[in-house]
Amino acid sequence: MVLKRSRIIPALYLALIAALTAFSLVIVLPLNYDYYALSSGLTGHSELAEHGASWTTTHSHSLNPEKTVLILARSKPMDEGELEEILEFTKSGGLVVAYGSVDFVESLLRGIGFDTVFEGFTRDPVFSSGDPSRVLVDASPWNTTIVLDTPYVIQVTGNLSMSEVVFTGYTSMFSYIDENKNNLYDIGESIGEFPVIYVLRIGSGLIVIACARGVFTNSVLGDNSYWLEELNSGGRVIALDQSEYRSNPLAYIKLLVLSPRGVSPIYITIVSILIVVVLYYVYLAERAKRL
Repeated sequence: MVLKRSRIIPALYLALIAALTAFSLVIVLPLNYDYYALSSGLTGHSELAEHGASWTTTHSHSLNPEKTVLILARSKPMDEGELEEILEFTKSGGLVVAYGSVDFVESLLRGIGFDTVFEGFTRDPVFSSGDPSRVLVDASPWNTTIVLDTPYVIQVTGNLSMSEVVFTGYTSMFSYIDENKNNLYDIGESIGEFPVIYVLRIGSGLIVIACARGVFTNSVLGDNSYWLEELNSGGRVIALDQSEYRSNPLAYIKLLVLSPRGVSPIYITIVSILIVVVLYYVYLAERAKRL
């Protein structure tokens, strides 16, 4: 009996050490997913988090719509349930800024009731910020100019009952649709002003849909910091939607453990429990040796 215990206890001890090490690695190792709050890549949102933005993995359930600017940036399309939550949040007075992949933005526009046609990515060699793919767009409702990272053109049509288009932002007359994606203007490619921002009033709230891969991502946050200040100047807080990562265990755990204010009490509690359990089995191992 003593022999069995002497073999089992070291095995448990090693297993617990391995679990603690693995858990710590999950927290420490970087994850550079698109639109991830803890990603320092160009398409991440780590700088937005450093600016004091919180994040949520449950859409609008825990947010006060009248006091929140919800940043909704995703790679994957939204399902019907997710769309209903966002629309309800907006109707109740929420302010939403949405951008991301073509698939996501089209799913949002169609969910609101538009018919959409994707025409291609647009470049602007004149009205841009150091790169033709970083396009400048006038946002007159906020008296500022927005830099869109890799914008694209989605033409929308349809008679809507649930929303009202209150503003449409266009690229300059020098922009063009880069149909062959060579980052150069070629004869025959469409040139002129193209719609890339749609501001919709839904209920008592607004949703700003930017047809672009980045608006408050690390790549362009510095250029759009003034607009971000304008959005939350009425006492609203900035919240970043991270519900897309609920299906990704590694990314989701990091979001739960690490908060904008530092390490979450959840992490401290789990680590403390693991340490206590390890010390307990060390004690049992030492006691078994003496028997």
